[in-house]
Amino acid sequence: MFNNKLFSFQEKSTNITYDSIAKTVVFYSKQRDNEKALFYSKKMLQKSLNNKNEKQKAESYYRIAQFQRKLRANDSAFYFYNKSKELYRQQNDSIQIARCLRDIAIIESSYGNYINSNISAINGLEYLKGRSASAIASIYNTLAINSKKQNLFKQAIYNYKQALTFISSTSGNIVIKNNMANVYKEQKEYSKSISILEELLKGDITSQKTKARIIDNLAHIKWLNNPNINILKDLLLAKSIRVKEKDTYGLIASYSHLSDFFYKKNRSKSLFYADKMYEVSKKEKSPQDQIEAIDKIIGLQTAQKAINYYKESIRLRDSLQEVESKHQYKFATIKYNYEEEEKQKLKFQTLATENILVAEKEKSQKKNVLIIGFLSISSLLFLIYRRKEQHKKRILQENYNTETRIAKKLHDELGNDIFNTLTKVQNTKINTEEIINDLDKIYLQTRAISHENDSIETGSNFENYFRNLVASYNSDTCKIILKDLSSLDLNNLTKEKQIVMYRVFNELFVNMKKHSKASLVVLACKKTNHNLEISYADNGVGFKDDTIIFKNGLKNMETRIKTINGTIKFENKPNKGLKVYIHFKN
Repeated sequence: MFNNKLFSFQEKSTNITYDSIAKTVVFYSKQRDNEKALFYSKKMLQKSLNNKNEKQKAESYYRIAQFQRKLRANDSAFYFYNKSKELYRQQNDSIQIARCLRDIAIIESSYGNYINSNISAINGLEYLKGRSASAIASIYNTLAINSKKQNLFKQAIYNYKQALTFISSTSGNIVIKNNMANVYKEQKEYSKSISILEELLKGDITSQKTKARIIDNLAHIKWLNNPNINILKDLLLAKSIRVKEKDTYGLIASYSHLSDFFYKKNRSKSLFYADKMYEVSKKEKSPQDQIEAIDKIIGLQTAQKAINYYKESIRLRDSLQEVESKHQYKFATIKYNYEEEEKQKLKFQTLATENILVAEKEKSQKKNVLIIGFLSISSLLFLIYRRKEQHKKRILQENYNTETRIAKKLHDELGNDIFNTLTKVQNTKINTEEIINDLDKIYLQTRAISHENDSIETGSNFENYFRNLVASYNSDTCKIILKDLSSLDLNNLTKEKQIVMYRVFNELFVNMKKHSKASLVVLACKKTNHNLEISYADNGVGFKDDTIIFKNGLKNMETRIKTINGTIKFENKPNKGLKVYIHFKN
């Protein structure tokens, strides 16, 4: 076994070698101590710089990137993978270039940049030229994941099948086939998914975590295919294996599937497993799983008990969006800085080459007056050029800072819708009317963001401010009639109630504009003692199947009204419009 104490002693000596540090990195990597492995990878880089060894430097950059990715510092890993790639390119090491491109593609995929991820992956395949089967399989796996995330299921299956042709390890084969089964599940081709997973279980699966995942996945898909089938034994078996293996992430999936299984059979058990899922996902700091667990709990709890979960769900979604925005911003900044660094490096290399040529001319023609004159003019031109370049750089940086601020504001709310619309534009099968509708929705969303994020004028002028909100949604195609608004005495409401009222009706008007196709809206107001009542009615299309679907905006409306101890009731008649009744005390 590696003697770490011996290395610690040697490290103090100036004779410690690059290979000794590399062995230390391997040791900590096998121990899965990624923080120490990263620490000694940086020692490798320092030693390679001292040795002035470009091959060692390339390897050190790659090691640093690997452990940063394992520690979820993907933005920094992206930077060091690129540094490694450029050094391997100088050494014409095409296999290592391809591995860097593969890992860069994986990081770009994790940020949702599927186009760039596909480009990096395909470039990696071109460098490999059929060599290194494991790297090729990994690249096809990344391409398949990108296709799946974009709902391109047929393309995902094709890429997974390509990956299988290059897989030699049993564990790799299991991973790819399990991923294929999940794609078939998304397509609701349950029989194909079941067939793949049953075949995997017949083989030799050495990893208990993998075995539990396949058992759980297979049971859940069988249940999706036939809700009457009894798969409880398999679900509990998978759970027990995961408890024994301390597979907490696997337990989140087990508790989710058990909650779904008991939902119609035994709601108390369904709630028990939903609570367990929430507890484990909270411990593992997995906000997406927490949100999913909360959604299950809300459907099983009484409205009074569910309100706190509603609030937590809203907080988690806002927090998740904020973290994602920060990650995207940091990634974009590092990517920009790397590209600028490469440009400057190339520029300096060019200038260095020019200076060498000038120096050689100067040496060979020292006494030539024409050369002296030429050098003087060249120096002057170089100074002018450098000032212009510095000025251009300042302008580029200012433009970048401005664009970044604008991009951050737009990305949080509009990025996904714009991306989806662009995807539809590239699809010749999507008709123009659908694209126009999407663009109209983007416009409405932009307007809604403006209202949502504006500061609200509260106090003695609130009634006029509220009337302006109503007027902003009044148009030739949709008339809004206000009845007895003054009877509510809005100016004397508390600040909290004024804000809630403004937000709720903004949400209601946005939903009306986006979905109802109403030409007439009536807001009728009434005050009885301390009770305020506002009824909303439109002549739009209502909701399909006489069912109100509480999504995003409507959920927010209900949650906000409950924060001021009010109630909101929806009455729906398909093709005959929607009625909403709001009550609260002044």
